[in-house]
Amino acid sequence: MPETNMTTAKTPEKNFWIWGTWGKRVIKVPFLTQKVPGKIRDVIIGHTFIIALNEEGSLVSWGEDKAGCLGLGTDYTNCPEPRKIPFPTDFTGKVIDIQYGKHHVLALTNFGKVYAWGDNANGQLGVNDVQTRYEPVFVEELRPYTVTQILAVDSMSYALTNHGAVYAWGENKDGSLALEHDKPRVLKPEPMMRMKDTLVKKLQVKECGGASGSKGGKTVIAFVELADPLPPKDQIGGYEAPLGESRERNSDAVLSDDAAETDIFEGVDLMRRVMDNTQDWWTHMLDVRHGSPYDDNPTQYDDLADRQAPGDGCTALQLDTFVSLDILERASYELDMLVQSAKAQLLEIRNKKGTKNVKFMLSMFMDDCKLRKEKIRRTVAARQLMDHKKAINQANFLAGDLQSQDDHLRLSQANSQLTRTLQRVRNLKTYDVFTRALQDSLIECIECKLQVHETQIECLKARRGEPSDPALPALRTIKERWGALKHFSIYNLFQECSLRGQNVTFSSDDEMLAFLVQSSDAKIDQIIQVGRDKMVSQDLLVPNLCYDLLMENAELRKMCNTYQLKVLLMREGKEKPGGLAISN
Repeated sequence: MPETNMTTAKTPEKNFWIWGTWGKRVIKVPFLTQKVPGKIRDVIIGHTFIIALNEEGSLVSWGEDKAGCLGLGTDYTNCPEPRKIPFPTDFTGKVIDIQYGKHHVLALTNFGKVYAWGDNANGQLGVNDVQTRYEPVFVEELRPYTVTQILAVDSMSYALTNHGAVYAWGENKDGSLALEHDKPRVLKPEPMMRMKDTLVKKLQVKECGGASGSKGGKTVIAFVELADPLPPKDQIGGYEAPLGESRERNSDAVLSDDAAETDIFEGVDLMRRVMDNTQDWWTHMLDVRHGSPYDDNPTQYDDLADRQAPGDGCTALQLDTFVSLDILERASYELDMLVQSAKAQLLEIRNKKGTKNVKFMLSMFMDDCKLRKEKIRRTVAARQLMDHKKAINQANFLAGDLQSQDDHLRLSQANSQLTRTLQRVRNLKTYDVFTRALQDSLIECIECKLQVHETQIECLKARRGEPSDPALPALRTIKERWGALKHFSIYNLFQECSLRGQNVTFSSDDEMLAFLVQSSDAKIDQIIQVGRDKMVSQDLLVPNLCYDLLMENAELRKMCNTYQLKVLLMREGKEKPGGLAISN
């Protein structure tokens, strides 16, 4: 977003009136600001500067600020006329909300991403350091989440995700961030664990009065249950009865043939409006393109469903193969928003008469969006697995170039890279049978490659007259699988759900127990599934007892899962799982 002097663009319009206390001044007569062309959605009033959010989602600022809140870079700490705030080159979307703390600014985009700039002495920008930023920077720690609301309070920052989780960072003097630890500064967003079992709907900051009329502090409120919006009859200008008629009229007189006819016309009008909305959503879904069915049968080509962008010429398969993963994630977000819109429409008409066909149409549309989202999720998982495979090839190429080094050293270097890649592949989350089978095959392939390298090392030892054991490589593979079983214990999964923002909420302890046990058992089964392919993954030089012990260990771990989590909940009351040291 290049910098632009707004005075050289269109003629500024009447933006807003201001009066009252501003910094060290008192504006006693309302003053009309006429500096920014176009319509204004929101403004930030700093001590000596102003930031305005335009209708199209861009930001402009003017005034003076030494802490970087203008967001114009180090060359513009004093700017008398509005200038467009430059965002990073990879910025997409538009800004929909801005928040101002004591000396820092937060901005939220329509894709649920957060940017920050200004003073960072207490880590309030959330970028894991305390360096002041004079231009917007992306809050990387929140990348995996879709943020729906931001809040800046003095030198503290908060973010609310679409899963109802609240993250906090910045100044934590006297534990004011409510993160339940005593670190004076929090340099990157951390989840507020006390509220992890409730779905927060909205954040709000309130000024609270002090004692004897003195200036009070600021209190943050997180709403869990919000009342529905006011019905039309309770809004300003609303009415409960047709104009000119008494509210106490006889209800029996209303239930006439005219009322039945009105219901019919209202049902037809409702169907038309819902059809129009669904058509717009369908068009938007087709514009997203990603997740659409592959055109693998030319005789069944659908020109509407398989339309291509002008000058593009890319098929759905080519898009899934070559576009960046960020674009696929953005498409998944767009589809999720369409599902939410359709759900809201379905809730709106659920008690209406004559809406059976409309409900069926909305349900089919939501299923289509969900299937496309699942396809995108499957594509992302497969692409990530392929990227890990490419990384292995690159590592082998680099290792092969070291001709001057010892063969043993080159094999050890290759094994180190393969071991790291194996861990990444194991940790990658898969969503269906196809990507899980691909993951298992890649794990099995890497294990075989590791065993080949270890066997070559043993051969080199034997050639030099050193002690060697041909069964040792296979035993190391068993040891690696044994260690992997420990990683997916109930306790580790409990921490991941609580601390890493998976935002899974449960209605009871039993429901949470069932979920964690199922997740742990699935991971354990996936690890030992490879060992069941005896001709491929088991070594004939190793006694079957070793593999039987591995299987027995896995089954015992599955049996202990329920007991381990119950002990965890009894000792900590589900409040501080990080404080326990439960063995794996």
